[in-house]
Amino acid sequence: MKLNHDLVRYVLLSIEESKEMTGPSEKTLLTSIKKYGNFDWNDIAYTIDKLNEANFITGKVAWANNHPSWIMPGNLTFEGHKFLDNIRDSKIWKSTKDKISKLESVSLNIISSVAANLISRKLGL
Repeated sequence: MKLNHDLVRYVLLSIEESKEMTGPSEKTLLTSIKKYGNFDWNDIAYTIDKLNEANFITGKVAWANNHPSWIMPGNLTFEGHKFLDNIRDSKIWKSTKDKISKLESVSLNIISSVAANLISRKLGL
């Protein structure tokens, strides 16, 4: 599967919105993500799984027969907060996507660096 960078951002924003100390429930997360568009449950589960592997969230996915059986979104880690802080602003996100669209693929670390550079320039640093 391919990691959808927009969905990564929406998942992180949705988790951050939660007032629960351990993060949102699966239902709350799915409801929150719907405001950004219609995403397949499998894609959301895959994104949660990859964000956990990247140490951006504490969430987990239970898999059965090669399909997600439940999603526990968890909460943001410090690394997740750092990444989200770089891509939160919609104008920075759009500019970041415009820059990276020239390439076939980029890592989340590169996305974060591009966004951080755009923020630095905007601040005159």
